[in-house]
Amino acid sequence: MYEVEVDYAPAYEFITSLYFYINKDRLKIYELGTAWKKEIDQKLTPVFKEALKDKRMEVIHRLSLLVPKCPGDRTPETFISWFRGLSPSEMYDCMLPWVREIPKDMFVLHEHFAYLFNEWNEQYFQHIDPLILNLLKQDAKEKRELLINTAPADLVEQSTNGIRIESERVQKLLLVPQYHYAPSSVIDYYEGFITCLYPIENTSSSPFISKRAIHYFSSLSDENRVLILKSLYGSKRTFKELIEITGLAKSNLHYHLAMLRTAGLIRALHSSERVESYSLRLDTASEMQQKFLSYLKGEAT
Repeated sequence: MYEVEVDYAPAYEFITSLYFYINKDRLKIYELGTAWKKEIDQKLTPVFKEALKDKRMEVIHRLSLLVPKCPGDRTPETFISWFRGLSPSEMYDCMLPWVREIPKDMFVLHEHFAYLFNEWNEQYFQHIDPLILNLLKQDAKEKRELLINTAPADLVEQSTNGIRIESERVQKLLLVPQYHYAPSSVIDYYEGFITCLYPIENTSSSPFISKRAIHYFSSLSDENRVLILKSLYGSKRTFKELIEITGLAKSNLHYHLAMLRTAGLIRALHSSERVESYSLRLDTASEMQQKFLSYLKGEAT
């Protein structure tokens, strides 16, 4: 079984928030909502928004690989200063193993990212609620404590709310809590090494009424998703089998499975980069039922 390490630094969330903003129009499942998008759009300068349209920004989440190598407290300011000081060859060395050769435009790319990082921090990230970073730090601490007596695959499934990774090819997995991309996880594979930016639960003033809970009940509002759940009762199913059972197009099935998986209702079993099969997570249904009843009774949960 692979080794799991839990890490936290503000620079991780800094990069993840930028990645979320860049991809916000492509996502169908997210907790922050359209109001967040509109608010940030109004705050960012037109020049900066135009610069973010660069297609090279699609790999921004992979720059999370640089965070563990950054010295100091790894705040956005520390990270940006360190990043600016890297030479193209040093940047290449830090980004191994997913970069196999130095791109011809590495110098230009480095300067472009440094500019974007600085602007994103000044125009958005340094103004976010400090509570978010405190929640992330606390969640990482809790996961480290769980790691002592929890099997690696179990902790990953618990953290991601349904992604189970079991593979002899994986040697190490880095777990990092994130807020902006919730309820999804951001996972990358690098020849035996996996980075997994998992979502923390975004709670409101009520112990029950959280966005994750609302997403859970919303996921049950479609007959196709109910059919998927029924077909998984007592059986693992491959994607191909679920297509045959539901008659859905691949893109539609992917969406419905994503809804159910991020709600914690189903388990996606990965053997490194690929999902091998799906199964039901009955414990989630039982837990949500109990929370719902406790909420109706006015009990704390």
